[in-house]
Amino acid sequence: QIRQITPSPIVAVINTHYHGDHWLGNHAFVNENPDVPIYAHEKTMSAIKTGQGQFWTNLMERSTDNATLGTVATPPNKVVAHGDVLDFGDTQIKVHFYGTAHTPSDISLELVGKNIVHVGDVAMDNRIAFMDDGSFRGTFKNYDALEAAVPGALWVPAHGNPGKQVLAHNRELFEGIYQSAEKAVQDMSGQEGAKTYALADPRVQKYAPITKGFDENIGKYSSLAYLEAESASF
Repeated sequence: QIRQITPSPIVAVINTHYHGDHWLGNHAFVNENPDVPIYAHEKTMSAIKTGQGQFWTNLMERSTDNATLGTVATPPNKVVAHGDVLDFGDTQIKVHFYGTAHTPSDISLELVGKNIVHVGDVAMDNRIAFMDDGSFRGTFKNYDALEAAVPGALWVPAHGNPGKQVLAHNRELFEGIYQSAEKAVQDMSGQEGAKTYALADPRVQKYAPITKGFDENIGKYSSLAYLEAESASF
């Protein structure tokens, strides 16, 4: 796809986190240029090297009926941390890391001076990011920090269309789910109560019809939110 846009060399690759759809393509870039720098947070690099690499390689093979067979788990080779600025001549990219959101190692990437931020899977457009490895409370912390660091930015999600309201829309939906879970913890109505409250929440009802996979996954998200809210209550 890149070669349909430009014949120019790829000077760098950045992996926002360790889920396979965000780094399994490293193999293709290294095939073209073995010396290409591949940047990621240290926790992403470690996860890919110590289990997530093989896990995602196997998962993709099963999910695609072996269409991805032959893909080699190729981890990042350069570590970046919060505040680092990658200088590519006419483009500078600033790394933002604010702790666990979608995973423990999500980085967001600011195009310095452009008011554009690529947020990876910290936020999505009309779908909910899987939260199995993540944190609702951590996601809110990320949104607060990003909005303070780059006010009025155009937010570019890895899944869906960019927009200035991407974080706000995700926050509204997530707050509806998480605050419903907090209510269920308070009245001890359990995970089923969390789901019931979420489905009745006007914020959740607002986004349910336009959120991909909502019906299939709201029970899971409510349960994860409940477990996190329960843990936070101690």
